[in-house]
Parts: sequence; structure tokens; C-alpha cells
Amino acid sequence: MCQYEDIHYGCLHHKLRLIKHCHFARNDPHHACFGAWTVGRTWSLPCEHC
Repeated sequence: MCQYEDIHYGCLHHKLRLIKHCHFARNDPHHACFGAWTVGRTWSLPCEHC
């Protein structure tokens, strides 16, 4: 499973950022993940310029 972090901004936007690739995505030339993924951690940050 690929693992992501979920970043929540003060303006209610959010973004998923990749933390680590799964075994299949690491070995794929385009790092494509066709399986399940999980959210490893969640952050709350003040709003940057939207």
C-alpha cells in the first residue's frame, strides 16, 4: 500500500502528499500504484496563499 499524509489548511482546502511507495509502485518505471492506499498522518496548517 502506498502511504500518504493529509494536510488540512485553515481555509478548508486539503492536500494529499505521498510519504512512501508500495512495493509495486517502487518497481514500476512510472511509480504507478494500482492498489489500496492509506493515510499515514494528518496535519493542520495555517492557510498559505490560496
